[in-house]
Amino acid sequence: MLIIFLPACSHMAEKKKTDNLEATQKLFWKSLRWKSYDSAAGLIRFKNPARKLASIEGLNKITVTNYELVSTAAVTEDGVVTTHVVFDYVQNDTGRVYQIIHQENWWYEEASQRWYLASDMPDFKY
Repeated sequence: MLIIFLPACSHMAEKKKTDNLEATQKLFWKSLRWKSYDSAAGLIRFKNPARKLASIEGLNKITVTNYELVSTAAVTEDGVVTTHVVFDYVQNDTGRVYQIIHQENWWYEEASQRWYLASDMPDFKY
């Protein structure tokens, strides 16, 4: 009887992990949309601790108006999920509307049981 439960438990754990990824991604995107840049930056953690996040000060010069997930790749051997997100945004000073595709590499840290973004912020034009 125990053998039957093990695959089910494994499936439930993977489902929870996937749900956690989706929630973390939405938090990142919504944080950019609602100008909570520190919150968005808090979700970025590079696997190489020597790598530092670029300054986020310029982000206050733009307003994200929309975001849309356009693709998700399967989890790689090293546990990374790659997604592509389209951000629509406006330069606050000029009123110009832009669109950018951002490749995001998400990785799961077992110790904290959390997903982190291992990519820089989108390369918005300020």
